[in-house]
Amino acid sequence: MRPYVISLTSIPSRFAHLNQTLKGLVRQSVPPLAIHVYIPETYRRFPDWDGRLPEVVEGVTIRRCPQDFGPATKVLPALRDYAGQDVDILFCDDEMRYPRRWASWFLRQRQRQPEACIALVGEDIADIPRAERTDAVAPRPLDLWKVTNPEQWIKRGIEAFGQRWLGWPMRHLGRRLYLTGGFLDTFQGFGGVMVRPHFFPEQVFDIPPVLWAVDDLWLSGMAKVGGHPVWVIPMRPSPNSHPHYKADALHEAVIDGHDRDEANLFAERYMRDHYGIWK
Repeated sequence: MRPYVISLTSIPSRFAHLNQTLKGLVRQSVPPLAIHVYIPETYRRFPDWDGRLPEVVEGVTIRRCPQDFGPATKVLPALRDYAGQDVDILFCDDEMRYPRRWASWFLRQRQRQPEACIALVGEDIADIPRAERTDAVAPRPLDLWKVTNPEQWIKRGIEAFGQRWLGWPMRHLGRRLYLTGGFLDTFQGFGGVMVRPHFFPEQVFDIPPVLWAVDDLWLSGMAKVGGHPVWVIPMRPSPNSHPHYKADALHEAVIDGHDRDEANLFAERYMRDHYGIWK
């Protein structure tokens, strides 16, 4: 299998819980060349941060970066560090529980899709119906509906019992999303995304203000501009979260006067107007 590195970032309110995610990453069945946690010198959202860094498990390195790219810090500094190298970058979030064979799913799919962004979770843009699209790449994946998925109902039942009677904390519960693989417009980083350094044009580092908070749309769009669409892996479950997943969650924040839905819509239209994609 191809060499790869794992890249992510974190925020001060999650530093104390970061090793919960990192322990799963260092135990991958196919070991990465390196695992990097990128921490900016200062945080835009947390100007009062005292500068103390998290303690990380053995096998993980903290790399400092001068610029806070927001959530895109999980991959943009790695693109620079590994520019020109024949390596895959598997980036992810800091609050998820990644199973031991997680990375191997991406590496196997990379053999079939050498020039695509490989993801476990993706979406199509919301403001134009798929039937009216003019640039949607085929094939599209077939969805696995959760209402007809007995595995998901069993998992939800166990989770509900544990929360009510055993004191389990609330968390996001992952599931299998696709019966078949296919192309979608955007990836969602919480499931993990595998890219290569050359997938993105140089403009990827110049994030417009509102798009700063919706990194998945910006990064997916820039990869599309670079000629590298998103392919989702079939029949593999998206990860569960750890209980701290709501700590300063961006999807619940208002950034530059836009909530998440408004920022997503703005991003879709911005990418269409400026780069001619998602039409």
